[in-house]
Amino acid sequence: DFIKGCLENHPATVENEFGGYKVTDEAPGFGDSEILDEFGEDQEVADLLSQDPQVASDMENPAVDVYFLRITWGMLDGDTSAVNVINWSGRATINQGTLVLLKTIRFEQGDYIHRPRLNRQTLEWTSYTRPHFDGICIAIVVPPNDTGIAEGSLTFTTTPFTQTFNFSELESVGVVYPVDEYRNEISFVGHKKKLVPCGGGFLEGKWITTRPDHGKFFGKWINRDGTLAGHLKGHWGIKKNGEKVLFGKYISPGGEFKGLLKGRWGYGENEERGWFFGHWHDRRHRMAGDFKGHWIASNVVGGKGFFHGGWRRICPYESLEE
Repeated sequence: DFIKGCLENHPATVENEFGGYKVTDEAPGFGDSEILDEFGEDQEVADLLSQDPQVASDMENPAVDVYFLRITWGMLDGDTSAVNVINWSGRATINQGTLVLLKTIRFEQGDYIHRPRLNRQTLEWTSYTRPHFDGICIAIVVPPNDTGIAEGSLTFTTTPFTQTFNFSELESVGVVYPVDEYRNEISFVGHKKKLVPCGGGFLEGKWITTRPDHGKFFGKWINRDGTLAGHLKGHWGIKKNGEKVLFGKYISPGGEFKGLLKGRWGYGENEERGWFFGHWHDRRHRMAGDFKGHWIASNVVGGKGFFHGGWRRICPYESLEE
């Protein structure tokens, strides 16, 4: 395992077609205790709206618009040296449709969803963070007959941050907002069901710089309803020809091989944040889907950072790339 880990992080592996990864099964979480401890199943919630037969039917109805959204706030890179407690208590409100809570993310003692809910368009919570982050996974269900308002919108309001999105902006959203000077941030990742007809979801994990222009990543593969679909790990770097590439592997929670990842990455406004995009391939190296997202790795915490993104399955293939 030690030799395998060294090979996967060696810069020479960026020249290989799939970075040295094989179509083999693995131990759960690649046998890595950090992956298993940090990236398990998010918390189940008892949201009555998710159990409403009409809402459940609408979520599966092709004629109904459904937006799946994963929102996380706090120290997204997990800075254990953080000393400031931040109050993120607030609410999410939509002006049409039904807001369904699917999962809470890393809620601990003192963090909770307010019940009973005020109405089907408002969700309220109490949340505090210090070294890590909290979050929610939600669905916004908008039946065709619920269109009395010209433009649907979501307003996210917390003590330190407020943002409003039109529903059209949620069709393929992926953005991180800085919140304060202590590096607290908030991430929004989501997609519209009609744009991901054959399945899709979210990616989340750690993005780490091990040396200039090279590093590794690992985390979890999440279904659109917030349930754990598996784990992924990989490495990124620059080929001899200057191309910025990444490679990785995706497995089920039990360790069964699910896909090989192959893509590209780049810098954003500086070398501490950027983007990634790629495809994942099945056992026969056939293209099975694509993925994209954003990463941040601050020098303040020794190049340790995070990535958030989304994935989808091909049927038929339509590239996520702009």
